[in-house]
Amino acid sequence: MKKLIIGACGVAALALASCGNCSDTSCSSSTSDSLSTAYGEYVGSVLGNDYQRMDDGNKKEFMRGMQIVFGANDDRNTQMGMQVAIQMMGEIKQLENEGVVVDRAKAMNAFKKAFMAVDMETVQKAAQEFQGLMTKAREEATAAKEAEKAAAPDAVENVKLGNEYVAEMKAKDSNVKTTESGLSYKIDAEGEAAKPTANSTVVVNYTGRHLNGDVFDSTDGRGPATFNLQGVVPGFREGLMLIGKGGKATLYIPGELAYGPNGQPAANIGPNEMLVFDIELLEVDPE
Repeated sequence: MKKLIIGACGVAALALASCGNCSDTSCSSSTSDSLSTAYGEYVGSVLGNDYQRMDDGNKKEFMRGMQIVFGANDDRNTQMGMQVAIQMMGEIKQLENEGVVVDRAKAMNAFKKAFMAVDMETVQKAAQEFQGLMTKAREEATAAKEAEKAAAPDAVENVKLGNEYVAEMKAKDSNVKTTESGLSYKIDAEGEAAKPTANSTVVVNYTGRHLNGDVFDSTDGRGPATFNLQGVVPGFREGLMLIGKGGKATLYIPGELAYGPNGQPAANIGPNEMLVFDIELLEVDPE
């Protein structure tokens, strides 16, 4: 729709430009009237034809916006104000789509107060306060969405299955331990004394499995993987930090330390699904 508007208005603008002499007395009022009507009909027909095919196209509301602009004061400052308001409304709508609630009346009142009595100190203070609050609002919106996803039936069920699975493993093998974060693990070989840090680059052989034993990812057949521990899920990072070069372990990573309530659809990993990894640490580059 946007491209069509630009295209239609661009062609119309060229047509108007070619009649530049209409700004003086050599252009009759009848020619001006005809041109005005033709301009309106041309742009209106092009946009109208496309607009009616849009799912959310409401021509009455569209015309209401057109009439507000056409009926406004012709002063350049008024036009600039309208353009800024339209841009702000677009940004507010985008924030609302992200889950950030914006009170439009309060935003307008605050804008007016700052705009009428602005100085550099006010600008800097407003920018800092806005950025801080925006970060907090986005974090809260994200947390709310994550909480909603975590409360979904399939996510809750996956947490339950994971807890039951670990309890069963512990009942069978006393060597299965659980850290404060919630990561469960069994170390088969400690490896060398020096262990990776959270920023280490490592070379690893691994196989990732669902609780039913199905493999979703493995280095078997393609060779060891090299990566920095900052680039992996928290549970995998923590598990590798428990062993040294040559070490082997099995990790039982709960959903909150893996892919969380979003899961990883491409790998068929469900929301808050526990993952099981068999790992072997081949090389460690400390930092």
